[in-house]
Amino acid sequence: MALSKTVFINRSSSKDARAAFAQAVETMHNERQSVYIFPEGTRSYSTKPEMLPFKKGAFHLAVQAQVPIVPVVVANYSNILNVRAKTFNAGTVPVSVLEPVETKGLGKDDVDALAAKIRKVMEEELVRITRVAQEKGVARQGQQATGFVNGALQNGGVH
Repeated sequence: MALSKTVFINRSSSKDARAAFAQAVETMHNERQSVYIFPEGTRSYSTKPEMLPFKKGAFHLAVQAQVPIVPVVVANYSNILNVRAKTFNAGTVPVSVLEPVETKGLGKDDVDALAAKIRKVMEEELVRITRVAQEKGVARQGQQATGFVNGALQNGGVH
């Protein structure tokens, strides 16, 4: 894990979490390192295109580092992997990369609004790409890899 520059956050200790964030910010700036965070904190096993509540750590980190947030939305894939039903089928899951959201000039008082704004955009895109995937049969067994870039369906490759 050290080679990947993984930063572990101890959520049970705010002091340790703040120290880990400070280390992550330093690494992001010194080594031009990107950070990939799941703002929900865990996977959702819903069969509907809905998200769990966001944790705010990712947004605090982005604001602290003054770096943009690039929301990435994965269509609901319960037809491919359904943990509760214990099913795992072959298939393709569309992913949509949205426009970056700038954090330059934002402070800790802006985090709640920032998280709410990004959550709204991501929820809307989740519903949209899941609907399009279901209508086009994209997230079905044996389909060609497909993705979404800035909300537009891209056929013939993973984006």
